Amino acid sequence: MAKIHFIQDNIVNESLGILHLSSYLKANGHSVQLSLLSQYRSVKALLLDIEKSAPDIIGFSVMTPQADTYESVSHAIKQNIQLPIIWGGAHCTFMPEVVAKNSDVDIICIGEGEESLLELMNRLESHEDYSTISGLWVLRDGVRVRNGLRMLESNLDKYPFPDRALLYEQSALLRRFKMKRFLVQRGCPFGCNYCFEPMLQEMYRGKGRLVRSHSAEYAIAEIKDLISKYPARFIHFSDDSINLNREWLFHFLKSYREEVKVPFSCNVVVPLLREDVVIALKEAGCEGVVFGVESGVERIRKEILRKQVSDEQYLHAAALLHKHGIKITTNTLLCVPTERLADSLATIEFCSRLRVHRISMNILKIYRGTKLAELSLKNGWAADKGRYTLNSKDVFNEHESIKNLSWLGFFFMRMPFLIRFAKQLVTWRHIRVFRFLILLTYWQEITWFKISILQAFVYFLSSRRLFLAGMGGEQADKSEQV
Repeated sequence: MAKIHFIQDNIVNESLGILHLSSYLKANGHSVQLSLLSQYRSVKALLLDIEKSAPDIIGFSVMTPQADTYESVSHAIKQNIQLPIIWGGAHCTFMPEVVAKNSDVDIICIGEGEESLLELMNRLESHEDYSTISGLWVLRDGVRVRNGLRMLESNLDKYPFPDRALLYEQSALLRRFKMKRFLVQRGCPFGCNYCFEPMLQEMYRGKGRLVRSHSAEYAIAEIKDLISKYPARFIHFSDDSINLNREWLFHFLKSYREEVKVPFSCNVVVPLLREDVVIALKEAGCEGVVFGVESGVERIRKEILRKQVSDEQYLHAAALLHKHGIKITTNTLLCVPTERLADSLATIEFCSRLRVHRISMNILKIYRGTKLAELSLKNGWAADKGRYTLNSKDVFNEHESIKNLSWLGFFFMRMPFLIRFAKQLVTWRHIRVFRFLILLTYWQEITWFKISILQAFVYFLSSRRLFLAGMGGEQADKSEQV
């Protein structure tokens, strides 16, 4: 038996990636431990716990906003404890060359990690060389060995349910939280160029089908297993688009309606949202759907962001959803290349036409490696600065005003009469004095997910810096050439 000690810092959402890895490793005879950085007053205290657990390896599942923090922690571990460190997750998959420069990271896992990590643990247990494992980049004698990707696993049902107990034993807050998240599929077939999915499609070309689902039976069994142990008041399906496969969806929703009966929300893709799908969602207990509008200006949405959905398609889908009593949350982007303040305000107006319950307005992060980054450099829309993201050029000196919409958008949706004064409000030089009102924007999430006031307050206190800064804020980045 080999032992891995995972370190995680995000308390806002359950890191299902680590929980999937944990259950698979445990099912194959290995040991897993988890530490949450938020529970430690100092790195020294964390190091003491790591020494007590005596693992064979330290693991991090890394999103780009976490990378700088994890670099510091990994360095502290290397300076004090001689253990191999493995990084995996989205950051490593899409920016492996950046991670490869960090000599504190011995192993980089690229792509889906279950099989690569299991093989690594098996070799650690038997004291075999692990530098040739597919899916891993391994630092060996000062040289980074870059192994190719593995084939994708087509049968997701072979993997056990995520090991939520691993996290819940460390976090009473998440254990008691009455909203639970689930993932029932992997992959996205679309090509929006601000997203990493097109890159993932290229990486895995010839290595199996990227878009895969658990069977409906597996998904229902997982949900029933979880809520029998940790009762839930509401469920959210975090898959990119739950309505990709009509046959699968109707089968799943029928079973959900009969066997689960817990209100839920989900992410959907608008062009595939037919009325029979909306009816089936409603009958199964769906109370809200989330989809990306990105920009209320069709030219920007289609030509700059390469999201090929028309205004007419959005309006038709919204009409169907309202007809059957399903609420709408829209995700939008601010400071998109070529976007003017008038365009951002048009996004507000368009979402008002959609009669959305909740609008999430996020400042665009142009991540390196995306098609949008390539297009932005080619057209001079962004400066080649930043370690992980490009610095979008504020050609018209309007970005600071546009960014105010990331928290003012809520008020425009709640009080549409304010839209006529939107330009004056976002450009008023004293408007940021009222930025504390961003806290009111989270009321929509509390009501959407049926979170109790007490749980919401405790949840806020645990991650107050993130909530006060805004969930859709800018990427903190180091301005260095890569």
